[in-house]
Amino acid sequence: MFSNLSARHRFLIRIVPVFLAALVIRILCAWPAFCSPELLKRLDTGTYLLPAQALAEDGRMSVEPGSAEPAVQRPPGYIVFLAALIAFGCSTTGFGLAGCLVDALTVFPVALTGKCLAGRRAGIWAAVLYALNLTALANAPLLIADTLFGFLCACQVLCFVRVRRTKRLSAFLCGTVFAAAAVLTKPANLPVLLFLIPAVLGPVLLRSWKKAACGVLLTALVFCAMALPWLLRNHAAGAGFALDRNTGFTARHNTAAILAHVNKSGDYIEDDKLIAEAGQAFAADPDRYASIPEQEKWYLDRYRETILAHPVAAASTHLFQVWILLPDLPDFLQNLGLRSGDRGTMEVLRRDGLLAAFRYYMDGSCAAAFLALPFLLIAGAFYVLTACGVWMYVRRRAWCVLVLFAVFVLYYLAVPGPVVVPRYQIPALPFACAVAGAFISACGIRRWRKRRSCPRCNP
Repeated sequence: MFSNLSARHRFLIRIVPVFLAALVIRILCAWPAFCSPELLKRLDTGTYLLPAQALAEDGRMSVEPGSAEPAVQRPPGYIVFLAALIAFGCSTTGFGLAGCLVDALTVFPVALTGKCLAGRRAGIWAAVLYALNLTALANAPLLIADTLFGFLCACQVLCFVRVRRTKRLSAFLCGTVFAAAAVLTKPANLPVLLFLIPAVLGPVLLRSWKKAACGVLLTALVFCAMALPWLLRNHAAGAGFALDRNTGFTARHNTAAILAHVNKSGDYIEDDKLIAEAGQAFAADPDRYASIPEQEKWYLDRYRETILAHPVAAASTHLFQVWILLPDLPDFLQNLGLRSGDRGTMEVLRRDGLLAAFRYYMDGSCAAAFLALPFLLIAGAFYVLTACGVWMYVRRRAWCVLVLFAVFVLYYLAVPGPVVVPRYQIPALPFACAVAGAFISACGIRRWRKRRSCPRCNP
C-alpha cells in the first residue's frame, strides 16, 4: 500500500498512531478542566490572554482590550497564537484543545530527531517516551506558553541534529529560524540564539571555519529580521531594549530565594520584603524610577548585590537544582480538579525535602497520586534510559552528540536557577527522548545480533 512512498513518509505514517494516542491521552487527562475552563488558567495566563484579546479585537497588542498602553510583559509568540485562535472563534476550552494538539504534534519532530540520531527504532521509541511524559501531557492544555515553546524547541533540535549529519547550511538556517521563533515565545532561548548556536554549535557541527562563519552571519541576519523588531518596539514603548518585562520579576524571585536560604525563612516572606523595599526606593526618588527600565535595573542591582554578599547561598540555590526533574504531578492533579495550586509546596520542598513536600501537597491522602502512577513509573524509566544513553555516547566518544545534549538539555535544565517549576523541563525533553530512544535501539540491536549468533536459536 505504501510502497510508492519514500522511507521518510513511511516512517511518519508509523508515528501517526503515536500522535493519536498522545492526543487522546492529553484530552482525557484534562477532561475535567475542559468542563471547568478556569482550571486551565495559571497565574501567568492573564499576561498572555488579555493582550491576545486586544490584538484580536483592536488590532494592536495592548495590555487589555480597549487600552492604548502597549503590552510589554510578555514576548509576542504565544499571544499571536492565542489571537489567531480567538479570530477563529475559540474559547478557553478551544485554547486548551489547541494546546493538546500542539503538544501531540511535537511527537513528529521528536521522532524525526531520534531517527536522524540513531535510526527508525530510536525515533519510534523517542516519540513514545514523549507521548507518555507526565510533564508534557499535564501542561499541554494550560493557557501558558510552555507547550508552544516546547514544540518550537523540538523543531530547532531536529534541524541541528540534521546539521550534524548533513553539514548543510540550509538546515542550520532552518534551526536558527526556529530558535528565533522560540525566543519570541519565551526569552529563555535568547542565549541559545545569540551565543550557543553561532559560537558552539556552528564550529562543532559544521566542521568548517568557512561554514561556521556563514553560520554566524546567518544567525545575525535571523536575529535582526525576527527578534530585533520586537526589541525596538519595546524600547519605543518605554520598556527598554528587552524582550519582555519579566527580567525584574525573575531577579526579584531569585534574590528572594537566596535570602530565604540565608535567613532560614520562606521565599514568599523575602519576596514581600523585597517588594516593600523596592516601593520605598521608588517613592524616595520618583523621577529616577519613573520608567520601567530603571525599575528593572533596581531589581537587577539588588540581585547582583545579594549574590556578591552571599555567594555560597547563591550557588546552592542556583546550581544543580535536581528538583526541576520532578514530573509535574501537581498540574496533572489540578487538571483533574483533585488538587489546587499556590499552596507553598516549594518552600516545604526546599526546607524539609521531597517526601514532606509530597505529603503536604497531597493533604495526607495519596490516593489521587495512584492515577498518575503509570506515568510516574515511565518518567523514572525515562530518566534512567537518558542517563544510559549519555553514558553510551560518552563511551563512543561521540562528542557532537554530547555537545548537543549540553546545549539542548543541560542548558534548559540549568537556566531557571532557583525557579524549580517542572514545566521548565519541557524544552529539554525532545533531545533527551531522542537519546533515550537511541539507547533502547542500541540494546535491541545488540540482543538481535546475540540471538543471531546463538547456535541454539539458529541451528
